[in-house]
Amino acid sequence: GIHERALRAAAVKGLEGEFFARARKLAGAANGDITLSEHGRLWWDGAIVANLSPGSAPLAPNITLLADENLKGEPRESVQRRLEEWLAARIKTRLEPLLVLRAGVEAKAGTADAILAEARGIAHQLCENFGTLDTARVGLPADKRTLIRALRPYGVWFGRRAIYLPKLLRPEAASLLALLWGVWTKLENVPALPRAGLTSFVNDTAAPEGFLAAAGFRVIAGRAIRLDMLERLEDVLEKSVIEGTTAEAMMPKLVSLLGCGNDELREILGALGWHAAEVTGGASVWRRMTPPKPRARGHEPKPQPAPKPPKDSPFACLAALIAAK
Repeated sequence: GIHERALRAAAVKGLEGEFFARARKLAGAANGDITLSEHGRLWWDGAIVANLSPGSAPLAPNITLLADENLKGEPRESVQRRLEEWLAARIKTRLEPLLVLRAGVEAKAGTADAILAEARGIAHQLCENFGTLDTARVGLPADKRTLIRALRPYGVWFGRRAIYLPKLLRPEAASLLALLWGVWTKLENVPALPRAGLTSFVNDTAAPEGFLAAAGFRVIAGRAIRLDMLERLEDVLEKSVIEGTTAEAMMPKLVSLLGCGNDELREILGALGWHAAEVTGGASVWRRMTPPKPRARGHEPKPQPAPKPPKDSPFACLAALIAAK
């Protein structure tokens, strides 16, 4: 009632000084005093002061300030500006290669900073997909040399299975990209990221593949493998094909690359399209499975005429009548 409202007004008036004092302190806080949790919350002075929410672009989240409604006007705006500046600096520091790529996409065609028109589509997709693309889903031309030359200065790597920026695989960049993916997709429970330096792990928490892809991992047969390690794995396999190294001799090296067991390794290699083929002498070697080649147009088998019914069949008379017509 009226007494409660009067009491609240008196309390708020008494706390105004503290509101504004804390606002001034946060507005002038050093970068090291503000932290970003893996759940998208901004912390300062032992408390959550803001949350991240989807913004206009994947790399530009909004900041929702968590403050009493009585903090308004310039003090509130100064806090909002400080947190936005802090986040922008964080993204710029950790994701600079991706921001440079985005600047090249947005630059006016024909200027020195603009990306070649033929490569702009791939660059735009990389920016929209947190720095990684599945090669099989992109639809690259048979001759990729123009794309590779145009995007090499931006640090883009065209791998067998993914197009990515190796610098974004660093733990600080990968963790931020995964968090931004979670914010952009409105993921309610952001899973924990693997510890820094881990190149593969069992995806036993069922983390979304998009989340892991943003962190630079690809899920193969239930195991998340970092993109550069996946590339290295197939480099080693293809080298063994050239050198004729047996599958048995290769197992310890392949297992050490992924940090998994023999059975899990075989499942992963099978999912990647590799199998152990037996050769002369009873030994086996790793070979890539070759899918059947699609039939070229114009070489389809000619339709065969339907077999004629026997002369004594009732259908023979029907066929004769149809032929007569």
